[in-house]
Amino acid sequence: MVALIVLMAAPVMHEHKTGMSLRLKLTIGLILIIGIIFAALNTANIVSQRLRQRDEALRHNETVARLLAGAIIPELANYEIHSEQFGRYLRNLLKASIATSKSRDLAFVAVIDNELKVIAGKANTKLTVFPHGKTYQDESQTLVAIAHTNSWSGTDIRMHRFPLKVAGSIAGKLLVGTSLLRIKDEATRNLFINLGALILALAALMIYAIIALNHMVITPVTHIANAMRAVQEGNLSHEVALHRKDEIGVLANTYNFMVRGLKEREQLKDAFSRYVSPQVYKRFQEGAINLRGETRKAVVLFSDIRSFTTLSEQLTPVEVVAMLNEYFTEMVEIIFKYDGFINKFIGDAIMAIYNVPIDQPDPELRAIKTGLEMLEALDRLNQRRQDRGQFTLKIGIGINTGPVVAGNLGHERRLEYTVIGDMVNLAQRIESQTKVTGTPLLVSQSTFMPCYNQLVAQELPPVKVKGKKEPVVLYSVSSLL
Repeated sequence: MVALIVLMAAPVMHEHKTGMSLRLKLTIGLILIIGIIFAALNTANIVSQRLRQRDEALRHNETVARLLAGAIIPELANYEIHSEQFGRYLRNLLKASIATSKSRDLAFVAVIDNELKVIAGKANTKLTVFPHGKTYQDESQTLVAIAHTNSWSGTDIRMHRFPLKVAGSIAGKLLVGTSLLRIKDEATRNLFINLGALILALAALMIYAIIALNHMVITPVTHIANAMRAVQEGNLSHEVALHRKDEIGVLANTYNFMVRGLKEREQLKDAFSRYVSPQVYKRFQEGAINLRGETRKAVVLFSDIRSFTTLSEQLTPVEVVAMLNEYFTEMVEIIFKYDGFINKFIGDAIMAIYNVPIDQPDPELRAIKTGLEMLEALDRLNQRRQDRGQFTLKIGIGINTGPVVAGNLGHERRLEYTVIGDMVNLAQRIESQTKVTGTPLLVSQSTFMPCYNQLVAQELPPVKVKGKKEPVVLYSVSSLL
């Protein structure tokens, strides 16, 4: 054991001189673990083997007993159980059967009458151990004791009893005993050997873990884990100072490089997320957005503040920006609530898109719900503005559904993810019609029909809009059903 401790400690004492790699250090520990697993599996196999051998011995001796019973019972039909002829036949049968039996664990075979008298039998006195550990040197004494022993509990003997029936009555019994001593002794011996090997392997592994692994793995890894925990809590300024040339040192340097990268990424993420919607940013991270362009069915919502130019002339630039920020804050939250993608702000106008860049259930209904809640939010905003002595705002909202081309447009150094198509222009034209109709929310027929049974709306006379040869049917939506 002392030599083993010296061998286990040697890699640690010379670690800084030899520069032993972590792979080699862990290989030593792995070999010990494999030894432990092997010893444990072998121990379990020994127990399983003992049970298997016991079952095999019991089945074999039960077969012997059944064969003997099958040979004895026909003879009882011809001879009385106490007759000399039957006794002679029985002695010859038992002698021949036991001599040809391959079982090393057959302790005894005996035939007794109903008064527990031994008619004939053979017993291995060394294997036949009675309750309380009692044994007999003489075979005849052993057979008599077998006949009078009712219970073998607490012993290593398993006995089969077979009644010998002739003409419906029991003339006697055949007793066959199986000893488990040999199986038990062999299993115990092997078990002790394997347990000894297992204990030695465990002791070696514990010594190795305490002396070596704590120094070369646990302590530095704990430092790195604490640093990672700090990163998990949002602290990106925590780096690990480990000056080592093995794999742990590489891990520490890689971690430090990762933290620096995360700092830069968080700065870029913060900047980028201010220009695109959360949905686009998430899909962009997943690489699921086709930035080269794709045709999609989209629902486009345009909203615009009425007479914004006239209103803004009454305010200073700072007041204009403050008013727009207050207005946009209210509207953007509602658009995000229904998973809309804010494509752009055009002055005082908002362009929001649904079903792009990700598929959404009921995109038309989402857009209409957005428009209705925007109008409700505007009423609350106007009440606050009135309370502050400021003028109120009016907006128009137009919604249209149809195919668009979605993708990146612009220069490689300045790209914008957007949608283009005739239906986008039509959505803007529909929003302009709110000034003519005097209703704040207009939707096209392609938007209205998928969810008409959930809306309170009024069909308006077809109107001619710029860019369309045929008049467009519009619906004024006032609420949900």
